[in-house]
Amino acid sequence: MQDWIIYLDKIFLPFYHILSDPVLAYFLGTFILAVMCIFLGELLVGIAFYANRHYVKKLTNDLVSWSNLSVEAVKKGDTEAYHTFNKEANDVYGKLFFLTIAHSAAFLIPIPFVLSWMQFRFGNVEFPLPFYVPYIGDSVSYIFTFIVLYLPAYWLFKRIKNKLPVYRYFNQIMQESSEAVKEMKSLADLLEERIKASKAKHKNIAKSKA
Repeated sequence: MQDWIIYLDKIFLPFYHILSDPVLAYFLGTFILAVMCIFLGELLVGIAFYANRHYVKKLTNDLVSWSNLSVEAVKKGDTEAYHTFNKEANDVYGKLFFLTIAHSAAFLIPIPFVLSWMQFRFGNVEFPLPFYVPYIGDSVSYIFTFIVLYLPAYWLFKRIKNKLPVYRYFNQIMQESSEAVKEMKSLADLLEERIKASKAKHKNIAKSKA
């Protein structure tokens, strides 16, 4: 047996001894593990984002800058400049997108460890269902029960997240880093401006004819 499994056994097993009823104890213990996964996962996401916050801010500013330049090029009718600026914007967006994916992946890190421990402890345990369910069968394993309990645990965390100082601080940093996006222009804005200008032009022509 691997040492880290033994270590986790000492940490997690007491959660399954809180209640005397074995079934209720199992569900309570699993719910606590789900909550721990979410809290730790969100903490890891916050730490990862904090460590890269300056790089994220730089990429966001670069994205806004190149995107706005491409829109200005469209305004001027400079097709070559538009393609150049748009290519740069797409390259920066790709870097920002994959960095965001990497940050989000940190949220899932605790889950494999918890499920490995549950496999060690409850790998042979099956919970019978009252009826047969397609693609699932007539019983479920520890994985299914963990997922079912993970959902309300996540909902609960979202309700209290901003009331917890550490998570509120990380959330504030994430929001501040994305403020620059509000300054980004879009081709839709340019189209709207042209439509308004066209309407105003036709209105003035109609007035002059009258």
